[in-house]
Amino acid sequence: MSNIATALSGLQNVSLAIDTVSNNIANANTIGYKAGEYVFATQFPNGSNSSDQPATGTGGQSLGVRRPMTQGAITNSANPLDLAISGKGMFRLLKGSGSAATVDPSSVYYSRNGQFGVDKNGYIVNENGMFLTGYQPSMDGNQITDDLIKNNGLLRMPAKNLPGNATTTSTMSAMLNSTSTAFTKTANVSFDPTQATYNNKTTQTVFDSTGNSHTLEVYYRRITDSTLSITSGTTGYTYSPSNSSSPNTLGTTSVLLNKETVLRVNTAPVASSLTSVASTGNSLTLTAAPSNAGAAVTALTGLKVFVNGIDSGVNVGTYNTAASTTLPLTGNITIPSGAAVTLYDPDVPLACNAIGSTALNTLTLTADHANVKVGDKLYLGSPAVDTGVTVLSKSTTGAFTVTLSSAIKSDATAAVFKHPLSMTLITPDGAEIPVTGATNKKMSGEILTTTTSQVEVYASIDGKFYDYQDASTFSNRAANPETQGAAGTGYKTVAKLSFMGGQNIDTIVKDSLSGDPMFKTITKLTSRVTNQAGGSSDLIIDLNLSGTELHAGSFQINKSTQNGEAVARLINITVDNAGRIVGVYGTGKQQFIGQVAMVSFDNEEGLIPVSKNAFTASSMTGTEQDGIGVTVGRAGTGVLGEIRSQALESSNVDLANELVRLMILQRSYSANSQSLKAVDQTLRDTLQMVG
Repeated sequence: MSNIATALSGLQNVSLAIDTVSNNIANANTIGYKAGEYVFATQFPNGSNSSDQPATGTGGQSLGVRRPMTQGAITNSANPLDLAISGKGMFRLLKGSGSAATVDPSSVYYSRNGQFGVDKNGYIVNENGMFLTGYQPSMDGNQITDDLIKNNGLLRMPAKNLPGNATTTSTMSAMLNSTSTAFTKTANVSFDPTQATYNNKTTQTVFDSTGNSHTLEVYYRRITDSTLSITSGTTGYTYSPSNSSSPNTLGTTSVLLNKETVLRVNTAPVASSLTSVASTGNSLTLTAAPSNAGAAVTALTGLKVFVNGIDSGVNVGTYNTAASTTLPLTGNITIPSGAAVTLYDPDVPLACNAIGSTALNTLTLTADHANVKVGDKLYLGSPAVDTGVTVLSKSTTGAFTVTLSSAIKSDATAAVFKHPLSMTLITPDGAEIPVTGATNKKMSGEILTTTTSQVEVYASIDGKFYDYQDASTFSNRAANPETQGAAGTGYKTVAKLSFMGGQNIDTIVKDSLSGDPMFKTITKLTSRVTNQAGGSSDLIIDLNLSGTELHAGSFQINKSTQNGEAVARLINITVDNAGRIVGVYGTGKQQFIGQVAMVSFDNEEGLIPVSKNAFTASSMTGTEQDGIGVTVGRAGTGVLGEIRSQALESSNVDLANELVRLMILQRSYSANSQSLKAVDQTLRDTLQMVG
């Protein structure tokens, strides 16, 4: 009779279903466990043709246990290597026999259980000894690669201690106070670190090759202002950087201000007016006669003509008619209507005696120098060339001589004295530089002058000053200070800084592409330092002072960095939402350990559960090798969920639901046992009838 088999199949299936529910209940506290659902199915005999009567059925059968991969609740943990996945994906694990060397890269397991720790060899493993895999870090640990093959993808903790690194570069950017005392040459006070002979001091801790710390001290001392020459050339305005500068572009020897730089005249004109009509020629038609503050000016002959603030290169011709609105010119120019016309003092050409090959600071003129003024700029030769010197004084009796601001050589017998104008150079990036010159005509060859503030820099390492008494402690920018010590044996400067408009003259001009200054103010400091055990080593530091500025305000350090490190000890491990594992050291340095690899299957329910809360791929899910239905990647990308550190995903077992299901299965089991009992009684009755 099939009745017995039918009833027996019911008992067997319900028993297996009870086993499944019991297993769910038993694993309600298992991290990452996914509850199983027993799938029942009916059994019918196969008919031989379409006229067969429907069968009554031969009992039940099992289609297996399915495991919906629904998200379990995420709970907090204290272990930074406890990881929970929020969303799709599974951890990728490899199994070994107790060591990384025994790992079989083809034996891949998957799990949602993120309870990880570190084995004795530093590898990240789960509680079952399976190795967590991920993307490998670069050799220096500063970035994560796309390599999942190296070291079989095993993730390993970094060294507990990192060796120290010697400081090779130091950057100090200070804002110096422009109102502080200047130790001028006339004061004759030399630098002495034990006395109040400097303006400010800052310190920085640097390190030698073994990680021992040393103290670098930098002293700033304001000295006498200087004069910087800026030449108006064919490519723009150029000047020489400071003696402590180095070009960022090889071969660059001078600072070039873009030729679009504006040179604005600040000096008040002798007279001014506006043009009434546009014209081209050797005269201008004005809206009113030239005047100064409303007062008519009639002595105009020879005055320089500026149009819209720019030197036109021509002068006023003979102006005989007072209050005339027609202004004669010494040359032809084109001018628009409504242009501003400003008039300035004319140049003074005079014959002179040749100075000769011996430099002198006096020049003898062969004509009256009544129109020459103290401060006038001197041009010599024909055509006249700017000498870069000015008139300091002129004789009042006897020969017509002038005293110059510095000694020069010249064979010229023609001189031109030009009255200086106060002007402002405005660079394209808005920097304003006050200058003095005789013309603002572009590409004129004019040598503009500006006053620069000067700051001497001294430095010491562990109290030993560079270029002073100890031959092993020196700099490549060593120079005598403005004020020498006794018999020239005093301290030496390691750099001299120059400022105009409060900015370091080396860094005013930036590269249009990189944004970096064309020059940097840098000095190389070399010293032999000793450690606590008496050993010594060379410490060579490039001290970058480029960011130093000079403004009215209290002294402050805007930036103080160096690239050396003491011995670093691992103090913490962090894991971000992308699964990047980072080792954090006591010095603040961080090293990537790797990035957790995650795997997602389109048919997650097709995974085969194995012991120790893990799964393996099957033909139903596809494998990493065939790449069908499988995604391997990083957390937070594509379909893969994010990773939470110090958290664990609880089982998705619903205990209340499982207990209700267990009661239903118990009743079903009882009912199937009654069916079997009924069949047994029927057989007994049949046997009695036959007997």
